[in-house]
Amino acid sequence: MMFKPFNLRSIMMPTDFSDTANIALDHAVGMAKRHNARLTLVHVFETGSYSGIFSNGHSPEGHLMAEVRARLEGDAVRIAAQHQIKVDVVLGTGRIYDQIVSTAQELETDLIVMGTHGLRGWAEFFVGSNAFKVVTQSPCPVISIPESSKTADYKHIILPLDSTPESRQKVRIAVAIAKMCGASIHIASLITDDAPEVRFDFDKKVKQIVTYLEKEGIQHSENVLVGSNLATMTMNFGESKGGDLIVMMTEQEPNLTGFLMGPYAQQIVNHSRIPVLSIAPEEGEGFHLT
Repeated sequence: MMFKPFNLRSIMMPTDFSDTANIALDHAVGMAKRHNARLTLVHVFETGSYSGIFSNGHSPEGHLMAEVRARLEGDAVRIAAQHQIKVDVVLGTGRIYDQIVSTAQELETDLIVMGTHGLRGWAEFFVGSNAFKVVTQSPCPVISIPESSKTADYKHIILPLDSTPESRQKVRIAVAIAKMCGASIHIASLITDDAPEVRFDFDKKVKQIVTYLEKEGIQHSENVLVGSNLATMTMNFGESKGGDLIVMMTEQEPNLTGFLMGPYAQQIVNHSRIPVLSIAPEEGEGFHLT
């Protein structure tokens, strides 16, 4: 089966104007510049969420929406002039994660870049279930940027792999980003059962991926991680390698096992100190190297 190519023509960045959102903006702008992609800044206004903070009779929604639109448009003009990229703005109303997902669908967005620990405005969105809902429901890959992120340049990409076919679908995207950024890929083979037959079968699949990386001219390292808490193992491994980006899948079929099941993915999205690129699996039998 052929999978869709990873093209970056349209990047969307939800913002609440927090420091963390500004960090994420650096990542989004960098990606847009490297690909000459259009960047769309999005703010979602939850109707009624600001009621009670205005003592006059004016509509808080209308007042704040005008302020937010002016700020978004001002940021767009500044970014476009400074970085020579096209920048649009969208102001939505409703549930935050619903609006982000629907806007991404309407704009045929190729990538969402968002902060994960906003300190105001979207605090409830940037932590816990709402952030994960965007990641799992998004029609396109999502890069979640923690406030601890130190660089918007990806030179060391962490590629955790479990034994399921869907896990390998992310290889093509990891390779595309590695080529774009001149990055190395560090493979982390995640094993909970280190029986000889399990290791043998796993090693065969990893060798296929290594062959593909070598064919594409990607520098890489091979690493095996054995343990029970695969999310923690992955995050610790990423930091030990000086990782700039973790590439993972968001979900698997219910009868499959591995760290790519929801709870593990959610733990990584919410707690990783390294940016995380989350990819929803496509229908099919997995990633084919030929």
